[in-house]
Amino acid sequence: MPLFLQIADSFSGLVAHTGTLAKTILAILAVLSVVSWTIMVEKFRFFRRARSESNRFLARFGEARSLDEVRDGGRSLPESPEAALVRSLPEGREADVLRDPAFLDRFLESSAGRIVSDWESYLVFLATTATVSPFLGLLGTVWGIMSSFLSMGARGSADLYVVGPGIAEALITTIFGLAAAIPAVIGYNYILRVIRRREDELAMFAARLRSRILEG
Repeated sequence: MPLFLQIADSFSGLVAHTGTLAKTILAILAVLSVVSWTIMVEKFRFFRRARSESNRFLARFGEARSLDEVRDGGRSLPESPEAALVRSLPEGREADVLRDPAFLDRFLESSAGRIVSDWESYLVFLATTATVSPFLGLLGTVWGIMSSFLSMGARGSADLYVVGPGIAEALITTIFGLAAAIPAVIGYNYILRVIRRREDELAMFAARLRSRILEG
């Protein structure tokens, strides 16, 4: 049997023979990991689509001759934050309030803030996973080692053959904890960096939009 299959078989065997607490911790860590990966993949896909649509919208924005043309150019680009900012502007008679620079500044800042808040949704789950997972793994490890020593005392033997399997089972929770935490930390930091960069770009676009509205 190939080495990796032997390792996988031994690993699955150790998981199958863990205690109730360890199995519970492993199940929690598995859920945290699956949800974290789902969030990260969806965020990556969203920002990739948003970038593509933003590039298309900004090209239309530069060619548009009126605010209505700008707004029409963004209707078919739902993922572009710049288009979303334009779509949030009042239309018709209500648009007269945009001539007030103070009101316009507050409106654009508030609308951009809501867009950024949507980007940050579920990031708290990644942060929680990154923080909690190692401690859950450590809890399972400490509990397993303690059980191994209790078993060693009951059998009256300190032979590695007696305590080795129990300690190996205990360390599985640490492995799962790190496996859940490390991707969550990397994903959280990367996504947060993307959000901050896109937030700056949105602020620059808001300034351009402000100038066009007041000059138009």
